[in-house]
This record gives sequence, C-alpha cells and structure tokens, in this order.
Amino acid sequence: MVLRRRPCRLARSERSAAMTRALFGFELAMLLKARFTWIIGALLFAALSWGAVNGQANADAQQATIDRVKVHAAAKVAKQQADVARYSRPFDAVLPYWQDPSDAAGYMRYGLAAYAVKPPSPLAGIAIGQSRLLPFYIKTDLDYVAPPAAAFDFINPRILSLGDFDLSFVLVYVLPLALIAIGASRLAAERDSGALRLMAAQLPSFRQLVMLKFSVAAVVCVPFTLGATVLALLVAGTPCWSMQTMDTMLLLGAALAGFTLFWVALTALVANRIGVVGSYLRLVSVWIGFTFFVPAAGALLIDMAYPAQSPLLYLDDLRRANDFKPGDRDALFVALARAEPAYASAAERVGKVSYATKQIAVQQAVERQVAERAAAAARQNELASGKAATLRWLSPAMVFDTLLQQAAGTGVERHKRFIKRTGAYTDELRAFFWPRAMAEAANPANACQGCAGRMNFTDHDKIPRFEADRPLDGVAGGIGGAVGYLWLLAGAVVLMLWSGRTFRV
Repeated sequence: MVLRRRPCRLARSERSAAMTRALFGFELAMLLKARFTWIIGALLFAALSWGAVNGQANADAQQATIDRVKVHAAAKVAKQQADVARYSRPFDAVLPYWQDPSDAAGYMRYGLAAYAVKPPSPLAGIAIGQSRLLPFYIKTDLDYVAPPAAAFDFINPRILSLGDFDLSFVLVYVLPLALIAIGASRLAAERDSGALRLMAAQLPSFRQLVMLKFSVAAVVCVPFTLGATVLALLVAGTPCWSMQTMDTMLLLGAALAGFTLFWVALTALVANRIGVVGSYLRLVSVWIGFTFFVPAAGALLIDMAYPAQSPLLYLDDLRRANDFKPGDRDALFVALARAEPAYASAAERVGKVSYATKQIAVQQAVERQVAERAAAAARQNELASGKAATLRWLSPAMVFDTLLQQAAGTGVERHKRFIKRTGAYTDELRAFFWPRAMAEAANPANACQGCAGRMNFTDHDKIPRFEADRPLDGVAGGIGGAVGYLWLLAGAVVLMLWSGRTFRV
C-alpha cells in the first residue's frame, strides 16, 4: 500500500517544484517588464550618480585646498631660508626679532608655517559626513589650547542647514523608499484584485508563495542596488577598485546587500497581510520611525542625561587665564627660567627678554588654569558619545549611515583622532622651539656680529612635519561589526517572514 502511494507523492512533489519554478520565472519576468520598476530604477540610479558626483566634488575640493596649503607652507619656508642667507651678511640696521627668521623666539611665534592636515580618503566621495562642519586642516599654533581654532573656509549656514546630498544620503534615506515602492504592491495589489487566491491554489502553502515573491524581489533589487552604486561611483570618478580600497569596498557591498535585503524582507512581511494603501502607510511609518524618530528621540535623551557644557564658560575661563599684567608675565617667566639651571641667567635680564619667549611661561600657566574645565568637557563628551554609539544600534539607518561615514573617512571618530594627533604635533613643535628660545634668552649674543639677522636659528629643515594618517587603515576592522549587524537584522526579518502564523489569502 505504501509502495503504491510513493509514485503519487513523487509526482505531486515534482509538479509542485515545476509550478514553483514556473511561478518564479513568471514573477521575475513580470517584475522586470513592469514600467514602474524601470522608472524607479532609473530615478534611483540618477540620484545615486548625483550624490556620488557631489561627494567626490567635495573630496576633490578638500584635496585641492590641502595641496595649496602644502605649497604655501613650502614656499614660505623657502623664502625664509633665502632671507636667512640674505641677512647673514653685514648690514647697518638690525631686524626686529619678530621679522627675523633666524631668531628662534620670533620665528616660532610669527614666522612658523606648519599645518596639520586630514586628507580625504580615496572613498571620501561616498559620504560627505562631518567633513563640511569640521576642519580638515589646522595651522598649528604653539599657544594651542584644546579644542583648537578651526582653519577652514566659512560656509553659508543656510546651505549647511539643508544637509548634503551625497551617495550616503541616497542609500540611507532614498533607497528604502524605492524598495518599498517596488515591493509593496507585488502582494498587496494581487490581494486587492483577488488574483492572490488563484496563485496560492497552485502551491502547497501560501507561505511558499510569499517566500517566492520575496525571493524574486531580492534577486532583482540586491544586484541592481549593488551594480547601480558601483556604476555611480565610477561615473563620479571615485577610485573604488584600487588595491587599497578593495577590502573596504567588499565590506561596503556586503553592508549594502544586507541593508537592501532587510527592507525587501520587511516590505514582504508587511505587504502580504494587508492591501496596497495599508502596506504603503505602514512601511512608510516604519521608515520614518527608523530614520527620524529613533535618532531624534535618542539625541533628546542624551541631551537631557548628558547636557553639554556651554563653550562660553570655557572661553570665559580662557579669557580670565590670559588676563595677565606685565608684572605677572615677568614673574611667571622668572620662575620658569630659574627652574632650569641652563636658563637661570635669563631670569636676571627678564626686562630684556622678548614677549614671544615670555609667552612660553604664560602659555603653561594658562593651560594649567583651564585644564579642569577642558577635562570636564572632554569627559562629558566621551560619556555622551558612548551612549550615542549604544543607541545607534536601535536604528539600522543610523548604523548604515555611520558605517558609510567610517568607510569614507568623514566621521567624527576620525576627526577626534585628527585633533588628538594635532595636539601631539603641537607638543612636538614646542619641544623643538621652546628650548631654543629659552637658550637664546639665556645667551642673548648674536651668532653673527654686524649682520642684519641674529643667525641663532638656521635649522628650518629640521622643523618637525606633521605626518598625515592613512585614511583606510583599520577601516575594514571598524565596520565589520556593523556589517554583521545588518545581515543579522535582515536574517531575523526573513525568519519572521518564513515562520509567520498569520498568513491569509
């Protein structure tokens, strides 16, 4: 009896598999032939290309500015070296110290042209991120007090308030809407027309039909999104397939595929239960929640729990700390000079020591006075940043946006490292100039008697130079967790779709 039923079961299974393949091919052909699909795809590709071009233009403009900064600094040093050679000959007049490139104190305060730069990443065209709000080059000042003064061109705040239309904006905000527009009507419209009952009768279960339609949408949308994004980057001229960007690009592709699959699966999960209008309303509501409500609510909570200290308080402390009388400045310098036997003789002639040299002692005193306020602000910022990083996992849009900024080298974390390295570079310059200026004050004799310049400082070639970071170093490891999160989220929605108990025709 069992042997007689086995061929029937086998035939039924073969018919089901054949029907599944036929329906898959039919659905795939219908989706690809639909004019609406091509319209949405064309508009999405146009938006991706426009965003990529804008992002790459911003990166190119920053690189051009950094190149000009380097040329300016090199030209200034070359001119100063030529001046040193010209002033090394006997001359009737003597240059004031602030105009003398061979005076260590005058040069470090008035002649130094040293810059810390944050060059754009090869993938900077993907996301403008914070690069238009934060400085990407800083003219170092030995009076540096954190946070440093920014050195960048002013931008109309009305333009900044509109945000930047770049590739990341399209992928994070526009792409989900395009996927909803394409996928929401695949099941919902057939449910409204009654065709869904007929299609479901051809398969063993309605779940199988839902998964089939989801698979068709995923097969079309995921490759199209990946291909359109890469093509948009190529149109913009972004070097996305060089050897140094290959591993990062592969991870970005995996993240984009996971993000796309999440929205396709979520669309299928919602659209199989209700009609077209209800599907669009619910999916757009979910999109608004993930994209706007969760980030806004998180920002409000963090602002209430960790209110940022007013920068005016810091500026007021800085003003008070710099409010020195000449006698106070002299006393500070005398104490500094007497603390080091090699410079003790400078304390006896404090009245003849240059203002630039005395500022060494003043700067140290200022930083001691504002250290507590600066440290408190830094701690508050770190606490708020840590909580924000935790809350970010509640929104796939925030996770994906942060991932794109990290890959592009335009996020906040890289800027924090840049500011920290700028401070270290300033300390390196201080260690180079301050001992020379103090030794000059202790021994005021000119190295060249009768020359226009003092010739006490001729080591311009030995001035420390800022070593820019490599933007892609560590990026692949930094975004790996976010890529896994997006795929885990997509897998969870697919599992909910497969194990749904409330499917009804």
